[in-house]
Amino acid sequence: MTSLTTFRALQCWGDSLTAGYGAAPGDGWIARLSRRFPAIAFYNHGVCGRLFSDILCDAWTVVHYPAEGEALFLMGGTNDILCGIRFDVLCRKAEEEIRALAAHIPVVLGVPLLTTRASIAAGWQASWQHEENNAELRQYGGFLRALATDLSLPLIDFQRLFPSGDRFYADGVHPNGDGYALMADTAASVLAPHFKEAP
Repeated sequence: MTSLTTFRALQCWGDSLTAGYGAAPGDGWIARLSRRFPAIAFYNHGVCGRLFSDILCDAWTVVHYPAEGEALFLMGGTNDILCGIRFDVLCRKAEEEIRALAAHIPVVLGVPLLTTRASIAAGWQASWQHEENNAELRQYGGFLRALATDLSLPLIDFQRLFPSGDRFYADGVHPNGDGYALMADTAASVLAPHFKEAP
């Protein structure tokens, strides 16, 4: 970024990874961030099962009348890939909408996690889909990194910084408590320089 944009409020839009699915109340990564940065207003609009096109559409509801110091966090795409939506369709729609949103309000992008084979037993995907879906999630991560660089957007790369294996997963798709704590640490390292304490 050419200059550091400061935020006083973060509107967080996403799917179950943003909602904090599987975590105890108050243990999702956004709830943890809100305790770490009490002067910053966090709004969690994560909805389980949401496709990224729906997430991006919903995010427009705060763009027309943004408050001073307000920014958007956007993360999605896992459900699209697990549901078999064409990769080029996902990326084309994501780029179109993210570029449009970023022209109106500061945007922070998130790169979603990979899955583990435990997701097969949990019923999130078939065994033959696992490697193919993870390959697309990796490719999607590369797409989001390139887009964030092109638009000079802050990027929270959960995918690269999340350890492989099942230690931090509850079901091969969603983190457990330790996983959400790690997500909060990862997000804090990116967001802290942008947070402007309210007077």
